[in-house]
Amino acid sequence: MLISTDLLKAALVCASSEETRYYLRGVHLATSGHMVTTDGHRLFCAKLSEAVSADVIIAIDTVKAALKLAPKKAETIELNGNTLGGVVFTPVDGTFPDWHRVIPPAEGFKPGEDQTPAHFNPDYIYDLGQMARALGSKSGCGFRIHAWHNESPHGVTFGRADCFAVIMPMRQQSEMTSWADARAIA
Repeated sequence: MLISTDLLKAALVCASSEETRYYLRGVHLATSGHMVTTDGHRLFCAKLSEAVSADVIIAIDTVKAALKLAPKKAETIELNGNTLGGVVFTPVDGTFPDWHRVIPPAEGFKPGEDQTPAHFNPDYIYDLGQMARALGSKSGCGFRIHAWHNESPHGVTFGRADCFAVIMPMRQQSEMTSWADARAIA
């Protein structure tokens, strides 16, 4: 099975670095043919050209090592059993959470819903730019956040049909200045 290197690079951005949630410290390959990473605040999902025969979590260190070993212009890395791009690995012993539960619905706001703007961690917005660059955007601005509810997950698209991301908004700590009030100083 061949896995796109750009999808792996984008996926690594959302992989958790938290030791206590070891099952999130890797790239999850699902029998549905999806590759998923999440840290609980952001999620990256890509549709692969093939499905694996059993769910597997490949540790982020293994993925990084395989990407480093790959030729500079390599477009794919081969997954063959427990070998990724020539790096033999032991799958992470754990169960990846049900990532489908956090994916926002296809439609946006419904009439009467609160349409208060969402607040995002600026580091996560930067990371979306990193994912867009890994996926081929030259400007780094090649993503779109699809607004739903200010306390719900927001979908993110990258201008290609084989992947998307989800970003959680921040809980509002205090009342922010409205756009109308900010605009009034102009």
